[in-house]
Amino acid sequence: MSTLDRLLRNVTPEDINAYINGLPVPNQYQLTQSVVPERKIYGPKFRIESNKRRINAAKFRAFDTPHALAKRQAERVVNEGMLPPVGQTLEMGELSLILFNARRGADDQEFLDQLYDDLERHFTSIKIAMEIAAGQLLTTGVVKLPGIGDSGDWLDVDWNVPAENKPVAATPWDQAGATPLTDEQAWIRYLKSVGAPRPARVITSERAASVLASNLEYRTAFWNSSSPETTPSATLSPPDVNAVRARWNLPPIEIYDEQVWSDDEYVRTTPESLWAMVPPNPEQWAQTQYGVTAEQDNLDTGENPGLEASREPGIYVSIDKKENPVQLSTTANAIAMPVLYVNNFHISATVLSED
Repeated sequence: MSTLDRLLRNVTPEDINAYINGLPVPNQYQLTQSVVPERKIYGPKFRIESNKRRINAAKFRAFDTPHALAKRQAERVVNEGMLPPVGQTLEMGELSLILFNARRGADDQEFLDQLYDDLERHFTSIKIAMEIAAGQLLTTGVVKLPGIGDSGDWLDVDWNVPAENKPVAATPWDQAGATPLTDEQAWIRYLKSVGAPRPARVITSERAASVLASNLEYRTAFWNSSSPETTPSATLSPPDVNAVRARWNLPPIEIYDEQVWSDDEYVRTTPESLWAMVPPNPEQWAQTQYGVTAEQDNLDTGENPGLEASREPGIYVSIDKKENPVQLSTTANAIAMPVLYVNNFHISATVLSED
């Protein structure tokens, strides 16, 4: 038995896949935790359903006349599509040194540490990809997927979010004359007009939220001034801003400024200018769906029933071993994407003059 085979003897597919799928999502990835939360789909396709039912008011009738004939009004829309693959391959670093030490009596711990460190890297990389995609969904309603080949093209998954749900503040909120209270009230009235629930919270950057403290409309509302000329010029504190929002029955603000490492640079998952008003039940509006990969469906579990657990939707890791030259790599596979159930239940406004 080769040294590498001996090191792999106690590494089973059940163990590594149970480990990687049992890791907790990092707290900072707020979008895929609570805004576009994760869901497991037992298959390779995403499936979204929307139902609308309208019931007319009953009609009064005159005495000795029959009731008016009612009608049923219902609409059910089902969309399906293939979940795109996402993943990466990592070659084990310092393999020669690990094999050298193992051959001279070292235990397996150095090898296992390196292997499980790679599993955590795989897990984080896929969660980052989903967080970026969820940010795209929330900001523009379009998820960008890499195109075929090395052309550098992208395929857009467009969820057809109406323009009314992606407004641009007439006067950017970081400029004089901005009316953020008036803008938000108008956006909420629009959501009400299309049957959307009242927004439960606002997802935005610290910079976008901070401009409210010096905004004239907010200061006038806080001081109950009769005119802008009599409004104190002092900047409001965060509790003062929250008091104004509570008085106007506006949803609470959650600050989200996540940056992730992608293509060898730090990128924001949402622009600083985004003001996203999201509904109270995210699982009825949008989800990040994970399906079952081809690699999982290709597993032969006949001689090892324990492998059936590896067919659970999520991330699947395989190990590839080569003898000449000696190489060991791990590959993480998933099929996943944020999907939008209802495209007009949220607001993704642009409120600053520049990001």
